[in-house]
Amino acid sequence: MSLKESLQKKLETQTEYWSKQIDSLRAEADEKMAKAKDDEAEAEIQREFSERIQAVEDHIETARNKLGELKDSGEDQLEDLKKRIDEWLPSNTN
Repeated sequence: MSLKESLQKKLETQTEYWSKQIDSLRAEADEKMAKAKDDEAEAEIQREFSERIQAVEDHIETARNKLGELKDSGEDQLEDLKKRIDEWLPSNTN
């Protein structure tokens, strides 16, 4: 597997993980909303999970941008791009 393919696979795998994390957060939010005692509690749950989901969606958007950059990059740019991707991704995926 080439460096470009390896980086692409790494970004795609991480994006899939984040997508599943969003699904999990939404399910958790729905569960907590069902148990909420009043409108104020519901609003707090919505605010908390909205922020968490938005943060993960931002990561996915950045990963998609990096995938586009990767697809447009030449061989001479791959090492620098690899370094930036490895620094950006959570350490458990490096």
